[in-house]
Amino acid sequence: MTKVKADLHNHLRTSGRIYDTDFNTAIDIAAKRLGEGAVFGVVNFDDKRYERFTEFRGYERVYVGENCNGFYVPEKKVLVVKGQEVPTKEGHLLVIGLGKNAHLTQHRTLAETLKEAEDNQGVTIVDHPFHSHGLGSYLESNPEPLMRIDAIEVYNGEAAFGIPGTPFPYGANKRAQTFYDRIKSYSPHLGALASSDGHSMYELGRSWTEIDEPDLVEKTKFADSLKESVRNTDSQTPKRKKNSVFGAIDHLVDLAFIVKVAPRIGLGKLFETDRP
Repeated sequence: MTKVKADLHNHLRTSGRIYDTDFNTAIDIAAKRLGEGAVFGVVNFDDKRYERFTEFRGYERVYVGENCNGFYVPEKKVLVVKGQEVPTKEGHLLVIGLGKNAHLTQHRTLAETLKEAEDNQGVTIVDHPFHSHGLGSYLESNPEPLMRIDAIEVYNGEAAFGIPGTPFPYGANKRAQTFYDRIKSYSPHLGALASSDGHSMYELGRSWTEIDEPDLVEKTKFADSLKESVRNTDSQTPKRKKNSVFGAIDHLVDLAFIVKVAPRIGLGKLFETDRP
């Protein structure tokens, strides 16, 4: 089985406001940092940035999966997978491998979100479990949903940033790894991933996990092969864990401007996104 490096959690920008030039830039960065067969996720958050990204001008691309769940750039040997970070009542859940124009409903219970993800052949990942809006504390007390989840994000580049007494605690990644190692014995199917969770181009591909290359030939096999690739990882799987403290600070500053400042100075419409 061919092994490839994958950074499955990327937003590319703080807002869904991305640009034509971002396409080739992102592909080039992924090819350089992740090497041949590079895989990265473009993750929606209450927007359609993946859908816009797929239609930008740039390198030729070939869709994979039955529902355009991703696309492959032959010239650079890079696979891009669709994702969505879904806020649930208990915390955020990352779902990758969704079909183009498939958008999971937000702010429902974790159980309802898992059911909708399963119905859409999504791969479910507990992202930054002990950082802001993480599911970790809930799952420590309520482990039953773990049987329906595919992987734990044991390292998140932006979760390396911490401020005592805030929703961004120190040691979130260490706690995630400890949690995974503790539950792996009774949830042996769970994979362990390192991701950048980047909100900028310079974070893309800085953290990664080695996975089995998903099936890019048979469209009907892509979703299952991606799920199996994610599940077939653990604490010993080769990873790169690069902190993105500067990226996290940059993200928070950008977010504060977009949410708090821009609307007050008449620039709010610049950051309105095409929400699902």
